[in-house]
Amino acid sequence: MADKAAAERIVIIGGGITGLTAAYRLRQKSDCPLTLIESRDRIGGVIESRALKINNYDYMIESGADSFITNKPYALNLASDLGIQSEIVRVNSDGGGALVLKDGVLHRVPDGFVMLAPSKFLPFACSPVISLKGKMRALLEPFLPARRSSEEESLASFVRRRFGREVLEGLAQPMVAGVYVGDAEKLSADEVAGRFVDMERTSGSVIAGLLKVQEKSSGARYGLFASFKGGLGNLCQTLLEKTAALDLLLSRPVTKVEGKPGRFIIRLASGQEIEAGQVILAIPARQAAALLDTSFPQLALALAEVESASSAVVNFVFARQDLKQLESRVGRTFGAVIPARERAEHNLDIMAFSFASNKYPHRAPQDHVVVRAFLGGVGQSHYLDKSDDELVQLALKDLRKILPLPESSGYIYKSVHRWPVSMPQYNLGHRLRIDKIEKLAEEAGLYLAGASYAGVGIPDCIKSAEACVKKLIDSNAK
Repeated sequence: MADKAAAERIVIIGGGITGLTAAYRLRQKSDCPLTLIESRDRIGGVIESRALKINNYDYMIESGADSFITNKPYALNLASDLGIQSEIVRVNSDGGGALVLKDGVLHRVPDGFVMLAPSKFLPFACSPVISLKGKMRALLEPFLPARRSSEEESLASFVRRRFGREVLEGLAQPMVAGVYVGDAEKLSADEVAGRFVDMERTSGSVIAGLLKVQEKSSGARYGLFASFKGGLGNLCQTLLEKTAALDLLLSRPVTKVEGKPGRFIIRLASGQEIEAGQVILAIPARQAAALLDTSFPQLALALAEVESASSAVVNFVFARQDLKQLESRVGRTFGAVIPARERAEHNLDIMAFSFASNKYPHRAPQDHVVVRAFLGGVGQSHYLDKSDDELVQLALKDLRKILPLPESSGYIYKSVHRWPVSMPQYNLGHRLRIDKIEKLAEEAGLYLAGASYAGVGIPDCIKSAEACVKKLIDSNAK
């Protein structure tokens, strides 16, 4: 009986949104023994919501991800299935748009600028973020011939070719880095900006393509983003509560996954061994590689080729009065991105910051604001080696300089959260790497899901988990 139970058991490694979704969908379709193993002492992965009471006022602090995009239906559909669609909150429509740093001064991202391209002429033409020469170069884009080569191109090459160096360095690079914390010279345009590449191919021009679809967005397209009243953690907690008969193992790091198709042994750091017939690895590719190198060396080598970046988030709560100088000049905003050249020229450490309670006003009293500062990115993992106090001081130094904050200002709350190797890099050759990984995983009888493969956002992770479960169930039905 024990051997039969082990053969029927499905083990999911990773208790983030991907692993939790996989467990929930599996339980809907099967009554097999189901175990979820998480190395941390909590579920959620890079989602961690904290409800705090400070001086008798309520605050919601997000340590990691704080929103999901709604033009991909997977998170919305999952929330509906879970019965928590009424808990969804949209980004505040009166909260302003995005800012970008130019010559040490914050300016609004031109209205209608969509990630890497302008879709409105006047706001872009009047923006101080790009020089007159840079604007003229960018607005030539509709008249440039479309690229005929099908060879993969980096994001930096694509933007430079279509819009020029200034748009790349002053707007596109920092805005893309706000999502991927990556190097635009290495990121694949097809993978991270595929719809813009398709616009060039089908419409002959990115701007022409944008005009066809009538994008009515600004900066980071904040109007498309949403969360939950209780924070993103509400989604993870509800998934756990609605997944019946789940054997949840917290604080149990996995050291190895060994065996062969149909019979796996999951070895834990505690010395415990768990047998399973099927395994889903819902963890970053490089973490999965470290678990598989004994029994599945080729798959491990392929997974290790998917680079990941690290980051740190420093949360502050300030009195809104401290932002008076900024708000009197540009009004309320959702936050700012900082181009790499600005960081170098002005000795800055943070790559972006956001006003979380401007995006979601219920997350702080009206006279206070939650500020999230981001450090790290590709080649910047040394920030994670710094102490909490050092990270706080670096972030505070930059915020005082950029916003600027009054010298007399002080935070009433701070927290630091590190996210090592948590952001996969969709670099040139990514699709070929993933095709190879999928082939090797199928040969090994293993299932992979998560942000490392086909999209880094929360809806992408949910889609990945659901596709993985369907593949597993279909395989069992054969």
